[in-house]
Amino acid sequence: MSSRENRRHGGVVGPVILIGLGVIFLLNNLGLLDWSVWEIFFRLWPILLVAVGLDLILGRRSIWGSLLAVVLTFAVLGLAIWLAGTDIGVGRTFRTETVVQPLDDVEQAELTLDLAVGRLTVRAAPRVDNLVEGTVDLVRQETLARTFDAENGRAKLVLRSESGTFGPFTTAQAWERLWDLRPSPDVPLRLETNVGIGQQELDLTGLALESLEVEHGIGQSRVTLSAEGSFRARVSGAIGQTVIVIPEPLAARVELNTGISGRQLPPDYHCDEDVCVSPNYETADHRVDLEVSQAIGNLLITH
Repeated sequence: MSSRENRRHGGVVGPVILIGLGVIFLLNNLGLLDWSVWEIFFRLWPILLVAVGLDLILGRRSIWGSLLAVVLTFAVLGLAIWLAGTDIGVGRTFRTETVVQPLDDVEQAELTLDLAVGRLTVRAAPRVDNLVEGTVDLVRQETLARTFDAENGRAKLVLRSESGTFGPFTTAQAWERLWDLRPSPDVPLRLETNVGIGQQELDLTGLALESLEVEHGIGQSRVTLSAEGSFRARVSGAIGQTVIVIPEPLAARVELNTGISGRQLPPDYHCDEDVCVSPNYETADHRVDLEVSQAIGNLLITH
């Protein structure tokens, strides 16, 4: 077979993968497919290596070899999805640990929540006995690292997952594990959250926010800001969807860095390139200076 024929019979696995990813992004942007689908793709990324290997072995020989490589890739993908839904492998179960940090004499607080994989929910505690209370789910071999320092009425609490067993075939149970934490509504709070892969649901209604920093790698973040106070906030994501709810009477000045993401803002906001301001920002008693970054995906800011 001539070199010209070899070039003509190049593998098709690569183009199929690119087309598939493009279709998924299109469906995401049209709202027909949930952004959480990217969590599944992250879990199964080694399938790409299998596809490339099959393409190199079979796909470069003939068009029939390319088609066989595509069929085998989908077969391996189907097997991987089936395995992900069973109890085969490691890291398949989790345990629940209770978190209680007494309020004591704390007058101001910094709270950092760092979750590698899973779901994080934050909302105001119904009572003020504790600085933070709630539960966290931990997979096998994972530990919850706690750091707490308090001095002169100011406290800093860090909750971070360490040494967990994660991988492309971690089951849906492990990926659906939940951190549900409730800070005190009576303590001025600097809140920082970071979820590598998964979802964040932050309902900050009633919290006395001094500052807010939210990060996610792949997944979805929904942040409902507190309606009262004057504070700075930064929300950033790599791949996925970010929804920010700015309730009345909170005014906002928003700096945007949306990469190739789509973005939607309230129609009454005045925008000058990447800076948008609500009508009553200059005179409002309650306002937020907000920086938002979303590299790939979709950004929605609403009332």
